[in-house]
Parts: sequence; C-alpha cells; structure tokens
Amino acid sequence: MKKYLFSLVVALIATQFISAQDLNALMQDMSKVEGVQHQVVDRAMLDMSIKAALETDSTGELKSNMPAFMEKLDSVVVVAIENYSPEVKTRFESELQNFKDGNGYTTLLTVKDGSDNVRIISYKEGDRPKGVFILVLDEEDAVVVKMSGELDESDLEEIIKEQGKNK
Repeated sequence: MKKYLFSLVVALIATQFISAQDLNALMQDMSKVEGVQHQVVDRAMLDMSIKAALETDSTGELKSNMPAFMEKLDSVVVVAIENYSPEVKTRFESELQNFKDGNGYTTLLTVKDGSDNVRIISYKEGDRPKGVFILVLDEEDAVVVKMSGELDESDLEEIIKEQGKNK
C-alpha cells in the first residue's frame, strides 16, 4: 500500500512539473479556475478591432504608433484571474518560478517591480518564432497572454520594446 501511495504522489508531482513546462497547459489549467476570464481573439476579430480603433482615431496617432507585429498575429488568447485566493496565487507563482527554458521556450525578459512580476517568453518551432507568452502577476491579478503568428526576431525585439513603454 505504501508503494502504491508513494507512486501516486510521485506521479502527481511529475504531472505538475510537466504542465509547468507547457505554457498552453498552464493556460488551460488557469482557465478552469472559478472566476477566470478566458478570451480568444482570432485574426478576423483582431482586424475588426484594429479597423474600428483606426476609424475613431482622428489624429492618426494610433496608426503611426501601432507595432508592425500586430499585422502578423493570427490570434491572441488571454486568461485573467482577478482577486484570486492565496492558494491559487501560490500555485501560479510556483509554476512560473519552476518554469525552465527549453523545448522551444526562451525567456526574453523578466521584470520584478515591487509586487509586479512580468515575464515574456517566446516559443519557437525550429528557428522560427511562433508565439509569445506574456505572464503578469501582482498582488491581486494574474494574466497570461499568448500571441501567435508568423513572427521573426525583430518582432520579438519590438514586443520587448513595447513592454518597456508600459512600465
């Protein structure tokens, strides 16, 4: 019985570690938590949103300041938890801290500013970036944003630069 219980505990720990190495799995796990907002924005919705925003921008400032990578995105997925329990926060923090680069994932930027923690991670298939994950954790909220598309290295640099503007 002890061997069975020990094997079960090891399997559960391994499952948690494996899910921490796949940000898509982390997003799926987060989206199952009660009170979580989960939004998928496909290319058509992005186009409509950009078009509507540009039409209301009488100064033209929005168009001139829009990052080029926005045109390359196929989708944006957002999972947001607001006012989560201490248990959920601890689990999320643990998974973020245990996440290691590899298997196509590379951390581009980590920022800790007071209680705010931001991490930008690229995902590549072969040599080509296929997406970027932006993870944000503060005292009250946790947000994971996944931007997917046919990106290149200059797009990754632009995403990092945009994050710097938002500080």
